[in-house]
Amino acid sequence: MIRACAITDKGIEKITVLELDEIIKAKGVAEESVVLFECKDYDELFTFCYKAQSIERVLLLLDSFAFKNQEEMLLKASESLKKIELDKWFDKDKSFRVVCERRGEHAFGSQTIEEELGELIIKDVKRSSGFLPDVSMEAPDTIIYTFINNDKAYLGIDLAGRDLSKRKYRIFSAPGIINANLAYAIIRLSEYSPKEKMIDLFCKSGVVCIEAALYASRKSANYYSKDFAFKKLKPFNKKDWERLFKAIDEKAKLKGLSISGFDPMLRNVEASKKNAKLAGVDKIIGFSRMDVEWLDTKLEKNSVDCVISRISCPSKHVKESDIRKAYKELFYQAEFVVKKGGRLALLCENPSLLKEITLPVFKIIKEDKLWAGKQKYELVMMKKE
Repeated sequence: MIRACAITDKGIEKITVLELDEIIKAKGVAEESVVLFECKDYDELFTFCYKAQSIERVLLLLDSFAFKNQEEMLLKASESLKKIELDKWFDKDKSFRVVCERRGEHAFGSQTIEEELGELIIKDVKRSSGFLPDVSMEAPDTIIYTFINNDKAYLGIDLAGRDLSKRKYRIFSAPGIINANLAYAIIRLSEYSPKEKMIDLFCKSGVVCIEAALYASRKSANYYSKDFAFKKLKPFNKKDWERLFKAIDEKAKLKGLSISGFDPMLRNVEASKKNAKLAGVDKIIGFSRMDVEWLDTKLEKNSVDCVISRISCPSKHVKESDIRKAYKELFYQAEFVVKKGGRLALLCENPSLLKEITLPVFKIIKEDKLWAGKQKYELVMMKKE
């Protein structure tokens, strides 16, 4: 079995565990911002890296350990490297670099860890294989990735080579948007099914609708960006990547969906349409300019299964009175268009006012705390009774 780990944002780990089971039938063990798992072969690992929508990176896990300080961290990393067959991954014609990502407070910097581990690797490769490996900061063939989360370190080979939460389709932006991983997480937490009618009342740049369409159609978010670090790794020089990706892509079904995005601002609607086209799902999403107060003129009564939206909260830029009015209109319209048993999945920074204003017909069934980097959000799930 091949040991691996997926890196994600705090609160999203359970969605990654769900994806592991769905995509490659693997069981994941969730730790904070990390999911550990095992694969039967490398193709499963590559498939998960290509298909998953909740992750930032996937590492071929070399080792993981707890530490108390910089000295202990480097000592344990050094011991881990001695157990690894470095000649399997390093070659005279292959370059490498060390990347360190830290989350939490530490008395050392990422650059220090990168330099120290880089020197250890050069010495170990020299000792075991008799040559000095090339270092490339811009385009390395092998990336040794160290993910440090508080007092736990995960050492591995980066299979993605980039942050997978930064979708290539997100060219056109809008104020107040959320990242794709978070958008996908709230879609899955809403228990959205491809057979349901789903709407986003404030689509911004379209990310929620696009991620829902990618999930429902089984089309990879990386369909137009197959530039993965695993394609350059030494053991896979002769791998037929086109055949692997083709086998995965052939399972996509771009039809039979009902996904709609609305926004009161025309420029947001246009941005959403352009992004959806770049993602290759523009034909299965409908975007329209519309204020929430006109929702009952656009949609039939009791016709919507699921409303999934990132909504605004009172802040120094937005008055509480304006938000209060917007929430009241949202619930009034949702009561009309959402069918009995339908759900509202509403994401915001502080849901206190939202929960105060909600109508009795909508019962709160669960709440989840989610992060995007250091920004904390709360997802409130409601069901229409």
